[in-house]
Amino acid sequence: MTRRPAGIDTAPMRSLPRWILSLALIPACTGDDGDPADTDPGATGSTTATSTTATTAPEETTTTGPDATTTTGPGESTGPDPDSGSEGSESSGTTGEEDLGPMVDVSDPQLYEFEFGADEADAAADAYLGTQLAYLDTGAETLRGRLVVFLHGAGGPPSTCGSRAHGTMLAELGFHVVSPCYAADYGVGNCDADIGGCRLEAFEGVDHTPIIDIQAPNSTEVRVTRALEYLQDMHPGGDWQYYLDGDVPRWDRIIITGSSHGASSSGLIGMNRLVSGVVMLSGPLDSGQAWLLGEPITPIERFFAFTHTGDGQHAGHLESFEDMGLVGEPVVVDGADAPYGGSHRLVTSAPTGNGHGSTTAGGSSPQDGGEWVFQPVWETMYLAYGR
Repeated sequence: MTRRPAGIDTAPMRSLPRWILSLALIPACTGDDGDPADTDPGATGSTTATSTTATTAPEETTTTGPDATTTTGPGESTGPDPDSGSEGSESSGTTGEEDLGPMVDVSDPQLYEFEFGADEADAAADAYLGTQLAYLDTGAETLRGRLVVFLHGAGGPPSTCGSRAHGTMLAELGFHVVSPCYAADYGVGNCDADIGGCRLEAFEGVDHTPIIDIQAPNSTEVRVTRALEYLQDMHPGGDWQYYLDGDVPRWDRIIITGSSHGASSSGLIGMNRLVSGVVMLSGPLDSGQAWLLGEPITPIERFFAFTHTGDGQHAGHLESFEDMGLVGEPVVVDGADAPYGGSHRLVTSAPTGNGHGSTTAGGSSPQDGGEWVFQPVWETMYLAYGR
């Protein structure tokens, strides 16, 4: 078994079968804001996949890990990100050591896909019990040392929480990917000026508003923690525990992203946690709300947003971009070269039957010769944060 830290380029064979751990799948449904929870055409229908148990590694191993790290002074650590304030887990990146990123087993390069109920990962979870998704491609040319947490659109939640196509695309870029189920059955309509409190309570599971009541096991933050613990048990070779700092996610190594309602919630999380980056697709839409005008804990330079002119919410997206003070002015990506003048307010008018869903990889997102038209846009946003 060969392990390597993130950030090292390889070019392993890619034509290997996928290893899938899954539940029986239920057809995806559409959120109340019109955003399909899973825009992958393959998400429809009912499929049962066979569970597979990971093989035990041979005794002869080649390992690059904490024993090979560089030691610094007491309480210090050297790593790729000078602004990283998290120590990480015992897998790598502990205090006094160079942070080499997650130590991933790449001896059998392939795309690992996981589908599991929220209550499988946490027996205390008793609401929003859809199917959660996770991905890791150990054959990716570069492992990024970043976890992407993708938040689905509005709903109660959908049966499948996230986009399989988008998760696969991100895994192929070298990211660990988790798509949790979370509370997204509220909005400005019932939360009004307290929408920031609603989003924060749904994220933390702490009482911030009387309008909704989200207990900790059903909150986004706890769901991410329990999902990473579950994935570590299911696939220890993925070193999923690297993204945990004790019993909380290691947010400085996490890119938070989502579509529609998930885009707004991602922005709110970036305001309240120091995350690696924020990528908002077809959102946010809380125009004029107080939380958009606050001082973010994550530097505003780490926020990106992408909207389609054919989206009925497009004008509201542009207003929210302005409220947040995102970098640059709106720039049309169609026919333009990345990185689009350095703007973080990206706009498209590419032909599609669903502008709102098109910014996420899946059935509504345009393709050209089998390739995603927006691939350079996604790479600009998600790869902006280094290792």
